[in-house]
Amino acid sequence: MSRRLLLQTTAWAFLALTLAPTAFAQSTIDRIRRHNGVDSGKVAAITPLGVTISKSGVESTVPSEEIEAITFGGEPPGLNTARNALQTGRPQEALESLAKIDATDVTREEVIADVDFYTALAKARLALAGSGAPDAAAADVRAFMAKHGKSFHLPQAIETLGDLLMAAGQPSNARTEYAKLAKAKSPYFELNSALLVGRTYQAEGDHAKAIAEFAKVVASTDDGAQIASLKLAATLDRAVSQAAAGQVKEATAAISDIIAKAPPEDATLLARAYNALGDCYLQRKDPRGALFAFLHVDLLYSQEAESHAKALHELIPLWKNVGRDSRAQEAAEKLAEKYPGSRWAKQ
Repeated sequence: MSRRLLLQTTAWAFLALTLAPTAFAQSTIDRIRRHNGVDSGKVAAITPLGVTISKSGVESTVPSEEIEAITFGGEPPGLNTARNALQTGRPQEALESLAKIDATDVTREEVIADVDFYTALAKARLALAGSGAPDAAAADVRAFMAKHGKSFHLPQAIETLGDLLMAAGQPSNARTEYAKLAKAKSPYFELNSALLVGRTYQAEGDHAKAIAEFAKVVASTDDGAQIASLKLAATLDRAVSQAAAGQVKEATAAISDIIAKAPPEDATLLARAYNALGDCYLQRKDPRGALFAFLHVDLLYSQEAESHAKALHELIPLWKNVGRDSRAQEAAEKLAEKYPGSRWAKQ
């Protein structure tokens, strides 16, 4: 081939790519991202308990608790940017990305539901981190639930609403929301409901009722990765209530065992566990042990807003106790700056 012909061929190829329809750049395939894989095809049906996807005429249903996220064919790019931001603990960036989406460009109901859900979730995460009012965020979550009552996000929305009510100091109202999860014909949601209800009793200081709820989860014969995670969390919370009820030695041993066995990537569980361990050391009159436990959360799990705020709150007097007033001041400033609306900053 002559050099001139090669250049002409290359030029035509470039021109063809340049003028090609932009639709090819956007996938038309739906993808369900599960905790252990991805299912691709076309979403055929959605309920609060699961999503059915069709591929080559074969349908399969993925339970809601196994779904990390769904990307829909033809959705605006900013939506997935927001999902990823929320997953990595950046709710403000998620909210900014969602705000740039032109609602007139979104016609698919599933995509509209996702935009509405992640907008409400981002506001809730900010409120739970102390950067916003829980009451206002709760109103947004309720609006989503009223508009999209059949969404697979509904269970998470119910849990988030309960979390906001807990943050607002309304454990009884939170319990009403969490209890709704038990109505689902799903072992996972029934056990998750018991776990969350137990935490409301724990917050009220009724540790006997809390322990009874946690025991339901621990004693369950159901299995699976998600349920195993619930059992581990319930074991931790039961130990926290046992410590509050005076069984501090047993609780300390149980919490230490959980820390040793917990998956290293489970930051939420580990942050709660180290805080619980710190509380046990405080009850045992061991301020240095407590300091090191809470310091673990500050240094390793600062992305866990609620746990981090508690750890900072506890570190202020503990640093003073060992004569490190500058570190106490640093913890106080960090708490006030990062979590100004948190209940821990107000105590």
